[in-house]
Amino acid sequence: MIRTLTVVTCIAGASTAAIASTSNFQSTTNSLGGSAYQLVDPFDILYSGANFYIDWDNDNSPDSVVPVGAPDTLGAYLDPEHYTLDFGTDMKPYFMGSDLSLADSVEWRLSYVLTPGTTDLYSTILSGTSTDNGDGTWTLDITDGLEWPVSGMPENDLGIPEGTHIAAEIADFSSFTWDGETLTANVIPAPAAMSLLAMAGLATRRRRRN
Repeated sequence: MIRTLTVVTCIAGASTAAIASTSNFQSTTNSLGGSAYQLVDPFDILYSGANFYIDWDNDNSPDSVVPVGAPDTLGAYLDPEHYTLDFGTDMKPYFMGSDLSLADSVEWRLSYVLTPGTTDLYSTILSGTSTDNGDGTWTLDITDGLEWPVSGMPENDLGIPEGTHIAAEIADFSSFTWDGETLTANVIPAPAAMSLLAMAGLATRRRRRN
């Protein structure tokens, strides 16, 4: 059971996984024409191990919360060329080749594509609303702070059908900054990490005084 839940928590779309750390998500892009862009750089997402979420009716909104109580897990995505970012005004997330017609419309999507460099979406892993910051950048808010794995629920011993639409909560960011070329996660350092940064800054100031 623990092995299954670890797979769920680190997300089926991730290439590799490790226990804890910090999300590292900053990717340049290639324009695919229109309002679509192909990611270029590998990225990491830190997932909360507290719960995972089930969307039984495929409307991109959780219907059930399943407690896990596992450590936070870092998922490494080593195939950025398979991820397409696109923008619009009346778009639906995709799941395993079909749009989720019951879902609310979104203004941006980050989706897995089977053929790199295309807009033939297979599954949307992140989506939400966008806000023009007025300085040449946009804030892309992630709906519910959740990431939806490409192929849904893996084989498991929990009685949940394989391929069910599920999600994991992102542990340390809930939005991106987009400048038309680069997609950057707005990572919020954990309290322990902030303390270490503060201590490092204090040590640096002391060395300078000496």
